[in-house]
Amino acid sequence: MIRFKKPIYLLLSAMACFFTASCQYNEPAITHITNPDFFTTWVFTEEEAVCSQGSTFPSGSQEEHIELKTLINSSYEYTVNGELQQKGTFIALSEKITFSPPIFPNSIDINSTYVLTGPNLVITTTELLNSGSTETCTVKRKYSRKR
Repeated sequence: MIRFKKPIYLLLSAMACFFTASCQYNEPAITHITNPDFFTTWVFTEEEAVCSQGSTFPSGSQEEHIELKTLINSSYEYTVNGELQQKGTFIALSEKITFSPPIFPNSIDINSTYVLTGPNLVITTTELLNSGSTETCTVKRKYSRKR
């Protein structure tokens, strides 16, 4: 049996604690969005779509005035040409956002991704080309802060 003197024993104990603590990986906690810049009225500015089989995504939204209002109580209002189209709640966690009820009717995933960059909000969804299609499209919609 090996007998250690007290200082060596304490040193080895301290090193074991250090290595145990430093090797742990703690995943960052997922939190709801708290950035005050997110809670405003967003005006649709452009849309990009890439479809899996090369089809062109039908976009009628360029001629329409679309606004997405995100409120601090996690509710939203989606209007087209001044008429309320959808009203509900959203959950924004890290880069994922879920609207309930969904804003984009052909979306195949309840979660969309979003990026808030300066004055712009970009929401990316995976959607069916149309309601009867099996072809999917990745659709990026860009919104700017209403002035």
